[in-house]
Amino acid sequence: MFYKILGWISILVSVLVLAPSVVPGAMSILASYVALLALLSSIFTIQSGNIFYFKTTAIISAIGIFIVNDGLRLYGALPQIPWSYRLIAYGVFILICVLVSFFAKKHIGVIKN
Repeated sequence: MFYKILGWISILVSVLVLAPSVVPGAMSILASYVALLALLSSIFTIQSGNIFYFKTTAIISAIGIFIVNDGLRLYGALPQIPWSYRLIAYGVFILICVLVSFFAKKHIGVIKN
C-alpha cells in the first residue's frame, strides 16, 4: 500500500511541476529539480513488482524536461542557460531512466520467478 501511495504522489508531483516549468528564470530550474526528485522517488515503487508508476512518472518528467521547461527544452530554450547545464540535465535524466530500466527488468524477473 505504501508503494502505491508513493507512486501516485510521484505522478501527481510530476504533473503539478509542469506549471512552474513554463515560467522563465529560476522557477523552471527548480521545476526540473523537482521533476528529477519525483522520478527518483518513483524508483522505490519498483520494489512492489509494478513498473507502472515509474514509467508514468518518467514519461511526464520527460515531457516536462524536453518539451515544456523554459530552460531545458530542446527547441526555443532561454538563451542565457548554458548548453553544458542542459546536457548535464539531459544526461542525468537519461542515466536514471536507463539504470532503473535495467534494475526493474532484473528485479521484476526475480519477483516473477
